[in-house]
Amino acid sequence: MSKQSKVLVLGAGGQLGTAITKICGNGGPAVTPLRRSDFDADRHEPAEMLAAYADHDYLVNCIAYHKVDRCEDNFAESFRINGELVMKLARFCAGHDLTFMHISTDYVFDGVKKEPYREDDLPAPLNVYGASKLAGEMLAAAYCPKHFVLRVSSLFGEREIRPAEVNFVEKMVRAARENRPLRVIDNQVMSPTFTDDVARVIRFLVEDDVSGYGLYHACNGGECTWFEFAQKIFELTGLENDLTPVSYAEFHSYAQRPQFCSMDNSRLGRLYPMRPWAQALEDYLQTRGYLARSR
Repeated sequence: MSKQSKVLVLGAGGQLGTAITKICGNGGPAVTPLRRSDFDADRHEPAEMLAAYADHDYLVNCIAYHKVDRCEDNFAESFRINGELVMKLARFCAGHDLTFMHISTDYVFDGVKKEPYREDDLPAPLNVYGASKLAGEMLAAAYCPKHFVLRVSSLFGEREIRPAEVNFVEKMVRAARENRPLRVIDNQVMSPTFTDDVARVIRFLVEDDVSGYGLYHACNGGECTWFEFAQKIFELTGLENDLTPVSYAEFHSYAQRPQFCSMDNSRLGRLYPMRPWAQALEDYLQTRGYLARSR
């Protein structure tokens, strides 16, 4: 019988970290979840703080400076967390023969392609957040040969810490229940992704000891606008809301965002097929107890 793999998860209190801990920890690999109280990227040096975990087989990095608008005014901080920290983690993994799994984003693209982005498409980030995450991708690959970079998109899932309004789905449900009208962008396209499905990808890569290292788009299948996403949420929950479509230009976000960032997940699909986003959304709503009773 082969030994059980040991997986170290950084940022375990966030949406994706919570899902990885739950999915992998349920009869899968042995998971060591580190939350900010255990490893604080603002205070701790990875080589020192993580030395006690050098016997692990995988390190999954879910830590990110991801407040997109705030990143614009915090260039150094963005690159310190999304770039420099990744380099240090990659070097730690390489030095102790761990496989490094790093989470990136669809925001490395500029959104001008108008058809789903593939892994071999040239990145061209529009904002500091995307640029810093792209730097992290490159540093992960440069410093750790045994690496997986998983690009995700518009995550929704449960979260261990501060669960209220943690994602778009929760915000929509709460607004509807409070009878608050909503204006939602109808010309920005993405691939909504359930954190549990990304966690299942990670479990698969670990349990099957996959050695096809590199870059993968780990998103649910298909695409939609944020407005269409909201419509589907209300359709499945049976909630009613005053929902108005607006253009990206009307929304006045501080940082520029790609208008089209749907991702092609067929490379990952050859190893582990990802289900359509609407099916994943229904599963999430069922888990949260939000599905309409008639369904």
